[in-house]
Amino acid sequence: MRGPLATVAGGFAVLLAAALLATVLGGTAAVSPAAAIRALVDPAGAPALARTIVLEVRLPRVLLLLLAGAALAAAGAALQSTLQNPLADPGLLGLAGGAALGAVLVHAVGLSVRAPWALPAAAFAGAVLALVVVFVVAHAAARPGAATVILAGVAVASLASAIVSVVLLATGEHRVHEIFAWLLGSAEGRGWGHLRLALVPALGGIAGLVASSRLLDALALGDEHAAGLGVDLLRARALVFGLVALAAGSVVAVTGPIGFVGLMVPHAVRPFSGAGARALLPASALAGGAFLALADLAARIVSPTFDLPVGVVTALAGVPFLLVLLRRASG
Repeated sequence: MRGPLATVAGGFAVLLAAALLATVLGGTAAVSPAAAIRALVDPAGAPALARTIVLEVRLPRVLLLLLAGAALAAAGAALQSTLQNPLADPGLLGLAGGAALGAVLVHAVGLSVRAPWALPAAAFAGAVLALVVVFVVAHAAARPGAATVILAGVAVASLASAIVSVVLLATGEHRVHEIFAWLLGSAEGRGWGHLRLALVPALGGIAGLVASSRLLDALALGDEHAAGLGVDLLRARALVFGLVALAAGSVVAVTGPIGFVGLMVPHAVRPFSGAGARALLPASALAGGAFLALADLAARIVSPTFDLPVGVVTALAGVPFLLVLLRRASG
C-alpha cells in the first residue's frame, strides 16, 4: 500500500489506536490510568481489581465496539455505492429490522435465558432473511434497479417493525426491559465470548467488501453504465448484499441495532479518502471503529450511574447529520 491510500489508511489507523487507548483507560470505575496500563502490559503484577475491570470488562467491550463500528461503516459505504444513494445504510435494507425481529422472538419465548447463544443466532438469521427477502422482492420486478431495492428494503423494515411491536405487546413485562435494552444497541455486559462469536464473520465480510472494490466502483456509476462494463447486476448485488449481511449482521446480532454509523462515517471519511471504494472502505472501517468506541466512552462519562446505550448516542449525532444531508440534497 503506497501513496495517498497509505497516508489516509495510516491516519485513520492512528485515530483507531487512540480511540482504543482512550476507551480502555477511561471510564467511571475507580481505576487510575497507570493501573489500567499496568493491567495491559503486566497483568500478573497489576492489582486484581484493575486487572478484572480492564481485561474482563473494558477490553472485550471496546474491541467489540471497534469491530461493530468497522463492520457497520464498511457496510454503509458499500451500500451507498451499490445503490447510488447517499442515505443508504444497513438499516435501509431491513437488516436491522430483521435482526431485531429474530432477537425479540427469542426473548419473548424465554429461549435466550436457557440458551444464551440463541439470541445472536436468531438475530443473525433474521438479518440474513431480511436481506434475502429484499433481494427476492426487488428482483421479482421486470426491471429491477437501485430504487426498487430501496423501496423493498423500506417495506421489509416496516413489516419487521410492526411484527416487533405486536410481539412486545404480547410479551410479559419482566422481559420487555431486556428486549428494549437490546433494541437500543449496546455493548453492556458483552464479553470475550460475544467478540469471538462476531469476529470471524465480521472480518470476513469487511475483507470481502474491500476485495470487491472494483465491482462497487462499477455499480456506483449506475445500472446502465455498470451493465455496459459487463457487470451482471443480479449477481453483483447478491454478492454485495451477502457480504453486507455477513459483516453487519454478525455484529448487530451481538450488540443490537446501532443506527447511523453506516450513514455518517462514509460521508465524514469521503473528503479524505475520495469516492473510490479501494480507499473509502478501509478508511470507513477504521473511522467507524474509532467513532463507535468514542461514542460509548462519551455515554459512560455522561451517564456514570446508568449505562446509556451507545445506540442512543449515535442517534443523537445521526439525526442532525441526516438533516444536514437532506438540506444539501434539496439545495
